[in-house]
Amino acid sequence: MLKLYGFAVSDYFNMVKHSLLEKGIEFEEVTVFPDQAESYLVKSPMGKVPCIETEHGYLCETSVILDYLEAAYPQKPLLPTDTWQRAKVREVMKISELYIELAARKLLPAMLAGAPVSDGVKLEAKTLLEKGIQSVERLADFDPFVMGSSQTLADIVLRYSLGIAKAAAGSVLKWDPLDGHAKLKQWDDMMGQNPLCQQLDTDMQEQMDGFLKMIAAKK
Repeated sequence: MLKLYGFAVSDYFNMVKHSLLEKGIEFEEVTVFPDQAESYLVKSPMGKVPCIETEHGYLCETSVILDYLEAAYPQKPLLPTDTWQRAKVREVMKISELYIELAARKLLPAMLAGAPVSDGVKLEAKTLLEKGIQSVERLADFDPFVMGSSQTLADIVLRYSLGIAKAAAGSVLKWDPLDGHAKLKQWDDMMGQNPLCQQLDTDMQEQMDGFLKMIAAKK
């Protein structure tokens, strides 16, 4: 059986877990945090989460894992069959990761550990988040899903990227990045009603206290 390594507070872990559940793939969940121990580096060479264990060996990096799952378990696809449409879904996925998730990540030390953050970093993060969200809106249909009538990996990656963006921007910048983006907000509310999203959100909240204690212990 496939094994998924990671922890419920990680948005990247949740992207993979949501995809596994959506596709109906049987898997075992193994809770681990990023680790530089040799015993974990043989699974994930950078020590990051998530990674998966398959019958062939270990695989890390979220986008690589998602591509593998699509190819290995095609029964319930989360990418279009059309080459162009598939590329457009991946385009939204990449923009969500680079210009929403990673922009918000600049604020995580302040949100999670109370670390000081300069006005310059705050401005950089907010500017990049605004541009990333605007870019997604230019590409998306929201009819009702990001790329049309069917849910794709674009919905999953954007949903968890926005989750960290809303949390970090709200905590550190006192700003809701969805303000003024009615269609995106409507889509986000719709995804919030998805039972899998609700399940993963609950799992995240249940693990949050332990995760924050681990962060505090490393100060």
